[in-house]
Amino acid sequence: MIRLTAAMAAALPIIERLDGAGHEAVFVGGAVRDAVLGIPVKDVDIATSAKPEQVLEMFPRCIPTGLQHGTVTVIHGGTPYEVTTYRKESTYESHRKPSAVSFLTDLDGDLLRRDFTVNAMAVRLDGRVYDPYGGLEDLKRGLLRCVGNANERFQEDALRMVRAVRFIGMYGLRPATSAWRALLAHRELLRHVAMERIQAELDKMLASVQPARCMAWLYASGLLWHTKIPIEAPATAIDLSGLDTIEQLEDRWAFLAIASGVGADKAQQILEALRLSNKRMQTILSIVRVQDELSDGWTNKLEDREQDIRWTSLFLRLGVSASSSWLRIARALGADSEAEDILRERLLRFERLMNESPIYSVKELDLNGAQLATALQREAGPWLKDYLERMLLEVALGRLANTKEALALQAAAWNAEERGSKKNE
Repeated sequence: MIRLTAAMAAALPIIERLDGAGHEAVFVGGAVRDAVLGIPVKDVDIATSAKPEQVLEMFPRCIPTGLQHGTVTVIHGGTPYEVTTYRKESTYESHRKPSAVSFLTDLDGDLLRRDFTVNAMAVRLDGRVYDPYGGLEDLKRGLLRCVGNANERFQEDALRMVRAVRFIGMYGLRPATSAWRALLAHRELLRHVAMERIQAELDKMLASVQPARCMAWLYASGLLWHTKIPIEAPATAIDLSGLDTIEQLEDRWAFLAIASGVGADKAQQILEALRLSNKRMQTILSIVRVQDELSDGWTNKLEDREQDIRWTSLFLRLGVSASSSWLRIARALGADSEAEDILRERLLRFERLMNESPIYSVKELDLNGAQLATALQREAGPWLKDYLERMLLEVALGRLANTKEALALQAAAWNAEERGSKKNE
């Protein structure tokens, strides 16, 4: 017996109505697994002996989500719940999807088609757990085991191999020997899986409470080398210990790139292969570019003044958001560094410079391009952008006041120097 979660209790009237009409109905899948583990349950799925057309007749608000696969989405209390008829699946096509399904009346057969024993449990309306394949015992032992033959499960649906790694990482499990051997034996089947599905699984791993463990198991599995577009995983072990301290998902993606020594160009190839949206990709790449630029020619022998100028120029150009993310990642990566004290002091100084900057863009300058051209009696041209960016840097560094008068005087001085150098030529 388990205590039904709040999410399950909210969906209980659906179970009760099906049961009252003479149909068996149970909670299944991840909701049951997470309830047993005491993890907050989000999505609740229901399986039933009722046929799809019977479900449609019983509930006033339904969406025929996937009738050919037996799934009806029932809207109850404003929340959608997937209600799926007990089924078994025929031969799988391209190691991904069954060519057809046939409906069953018994729960055992429905649970038998599932991937892992921890996902093949059901909960009845009174809270009793039905567990014909030993999922409860496997959770107690911390074991991920396939339902039935592991080779068959992974050959049916190759994405299950990536899901296996995710469950191992997220739930602190270890793979059963049979499951791990089957995974290694059938990795090449991942070429049949759309890259968008791989990306979705990686997002779930990185968004979990144990992203470092997930990624360590993923790298150990070698799965990424066998995707439809092979992803080059780190050739050597990398330190992932700081990954769990990073909160934002996009920052965690950037952490992996930086920790792996992957520059922005290579990172872009990987993210494009994984079909990330352009918006997400640019957010991640902007962080990696901060690392690229700081690494280019960087040395601890640089004077503080040179470091400050370089850092200020960088956060003005690449943005405060990307630079703030880089600071968090740099702290997470350098926590165990031999030069930890030096690194900490440098990062604190960088953060202070950025937070205390009086302005962050040329739009905040008290003198705009048109006014500058008029003041210097020059025609607009590429020089304007150069002057405005130089002014921005000087103001951000606190070496120039952001007033029309001060800015115009500085621009006049640069203009005079420029003319003088041209005469000398």
